[in-house]
Amino acid sequence: MKAHFFLLVMFLCLSSVFGQVELGQVKWMRDYDEAVAQSKKSGKPIYILFQEIPGCSTCVNFGKGPMSNSLIVEAIETYFVPLAIHNNKSGKDAVILKKFNEPAWNNPVSRIIDHNGKDLVSRLSGGYDEGAVITFVRKGIEASKKLVPRYVQLLEEEHTALKKEIVVEMYCFWSGEKNIGNIHGVINTLPGYSNGKEVVKVTYDASAINAVDLVNQAKKTKNADAVHTSESSEKSQMKSTNITVKNLQSFSLDKDIHYYLKNSKYARLRMSDCQATKVNSLLGLGQDPDHLLSPRQLATLNKSSK
Repeated sequence: MKAHFFLLVMFLCLSSVFGQVELGQVKWMRDYDEAVAQSKKSGKPIYILFQEIPGCSTCVNFGKGPMSNSLIVEAIETYFVPLAIHNNKSGKDAVILKKFNEPAWNNPVSRIIDHNGKDLVSRLSGGYDEGAVITFVRKGIEASKKLVPRYVQLLEEEHTALKKEIVVEMYCFWSGEKNIGNIHGVINTLPGYSNGKEVVKVTYDASAINAVDLVNQAKKTKNADAVHTSESSEKSQMKSTNITVKNLQSFSLDKDIHYYLKNSKYARLRMSDCQATKVNSLLGLGQDPDHLLSPRQLATLNKSSK
């Protein structure tokens, strides 16, 4: 009998924990009127997530994905009053669902409203990835007349970029990561080896910078001795740079990724790829990277330093 009771308790506890996986890590309020009152008091808009609980795989993945990204979670909790409405429940949830004319048993829908219930930005429906959510958050911050912090900008750049890669050779890939990582449009840098030479694999946003401009900027800091590529289009583009082009046979990653970051007090922080690349670059250049960090990241850094 005791064994059955224990199993029942465990089942209820696990159901309580995992039954909310669709909501991710955000600390959501659950009462609309209380959220409105808090919005009036704080001046913050309300971020409403209409979510199916328990939900289908899309709902679960949304909770495990965007709504568990620590930087997205921080942005939502910092700039908005978070409110979750279950779209498959009766009672108060059903009343609010009807108020906003949202369908029941639906995939996740997000809205950002003022305390009068007016939409500040167009509702987000069908965007279930980090890029869609962080862009929605950024628009909401702008609509509330607040400055968008750099960590939100970097996260949006990373997740909405038209990503392309190029492998650049230089005398020292630590220098390459430092200087190339600081170029606008560069999302990530990885040090490694190709054809026996030190190189940096650069992921960049092709909508912000093209390969030729990127290599020319790297060339100014003496970090573009050659480009390693197997693509004919890249070989053709590089003709205008007077840079040697070598066939890319293989790329092997070095163990010291983001060398300056790795050997600093910032190494203990959890960062997005783009954030880590930019922080590593500024550290290598002898500059303070704190403005790239979120308040919670800075608090963690200060706490661990003490």
